[in-house]
Amino acid sequence: MEQSHEIVAEKLISIKSFKMQPSHPFVWGNGWKSPIYFDSRKMLSYPIVREFISQELVQAVRNHYPEAECIAAVATNSIALGVMVAQQLNLPFAYVYPHPKDHGLENRIEGDLKPRQKVVIIEDQLSEGKNCALVQEALKQDGCQVLGMVAVLDFGLKQGQASLTKAQLKCHALLTLEQSVSYALDHQIITPVQAETAHTWMASPESWRK
Repeated sequence: MEQSHEIVAEKLISIKSFKMQPSHPFVWGNGWKSPIYFDSRKMLSYPIVREFISQELVQAVRNHYPEAECIAAVATNSIALGVMVAQQLNLPFAYVYPHPKDHGLENRIEGDLKPRQKVVIIEDQLSEGKNCALVQEALKQDGCQVLGMVAVLDFGLKQGQASLTKAQLKCHALLTLEQSVSYALDHQIITPVQAETAHTWMASPESWRK
């Protein structure tokens, strides 16, 4: 029987959510270069995959945070996923910007949260972890109790783990990048050379191809 993370990997890889191009690396907002890109928004265009991932997130919330009273998504990429999770759990929903907006009401939190409400954060992917920590900070400043976070993909970077440890934020991911690479290699979707490139990048993303 396939393990849950293998099914998640198969579904995300089948819709080409992962892109790998070492010769033309992707550039992150922080300046890092990466041979791998995870396009979480692709799953929204595939109803079967979208439903499967949302159900897996729901089950993760039920398993790890059964006392959850509200779902909060990291804006903006995780809003759609967060809405689906909240709907299936019949819980209130809000989304949170890591930084205050510079227009309108200049809110960081969009939605109606109650004092001392127990909140679970939904994130599409965990990389550096800085945005997740900032979202947790905003929720705590608003008087909420953050139980933890559920993510679709954890890149498994030491920087991300350091951010979560510092913020004392627990995260449960459906899939890690290491598991994704292993699945793709086992099913001959990528070559051993490409897998080694991915492992080299994961070990030191900040200095890869500087």
